[in-house]
Amino acid sequence: MVSKVTPPEEDSIDVLRAILKERVRYKNFYKRITKDLLAQAKMFKENKGCPLEIAPLDIKKYTDTHEEASARKKSLIGLYTPKNGKLPFNQLETMRKSNGLVVCPSCGEPGRPRTLDHYLPKDKFPELSVVLLNLTPMCDWCQGEKLIDYVTKDGQKRYIHPYFDDVNKPLFRLTFAPPYSTPLIGLEIREEISDELSSLIASHLEGIDFLTRFKEYFKTWYISVLRRAHACRKPDTKSLQETLALFLEMEEEKSINSWDAVLYRSILEDDALMNYLETGKLPNNL
Repeated sequence: MVSKVTPPEEDSIDVLRAILKERVRYKNFYKRITKDLLAQAKMFKENKGCPLEIAPLDIKKYTDTHEEASARKKSLIGLYTPKNGKLPFNQLETMRKSNGLVVCPSCGEPGRPRTLDHYLPKDKFPELSVVLLNLTPMCDWCQGEKLIDYVTKDGQKRYIHPYFDDVNKPLFRLTFAPPYSTPLIGLEIREEISDELSSLIASHLEGIDFLTRFKEYFKTWYISVLRRAHACRKPDTKSLQETLALFLEMEEEKSINSWDAVLYRSILEDDALMNYLETGKLPNNL
């Protein structure tokens, strides 16, 4: 699940200012909008990307016709796909390919995310298309689920922002229902989480279709836990409790809310499931 991510090293405002200085085409338009583009980027940073505090710019204010406004919107969005040698090509390549992540910060699935998501979508906020703080690493699946959503139906913030939100702690646990040989899983937000963050976590998980994806992963992963439980019953072997605790510690080094960390932590906290794994009748075909 979501993990805290270190923001880009370069200042988003400075990079945007440099990008705008490079503009040769549509000079009139960029001259008219530059001040408000920079102000919008500053507002995004000051409000930590919260969509409730930021309204999209009306591009028509900086053009003479609706047709021109539509074309200049495409120009703003096009800043996100620069040619090699133009800003911000190198910055975007670094964020995609050298982010140092081993799990998706949006969902926690193992694997380095190779795409960038516009936290506030560029179709709605074209003026933020190259604001680095509005770009977060994300796996393909999360991006496909999120698309251009950014608020809930009742107008609340929909998704966690990995640069800004306080998510560097366990956020939720899995629940397990018998039969424990093939348990049914659900999830619950941890009790110590504040009400405001709890609502945001629930909205985020729903938006990326987390549980559907996680259930598929769990089917295969749980077989290895059953096998480990069987092996730990042999003489002169570490207990299952010790083994899973060690695995958890290793996974938390990657991300405190990676899928495997969530799984190990949830099993260790479930007394009934642990009792089954340590003393119950395990499946014969392990």
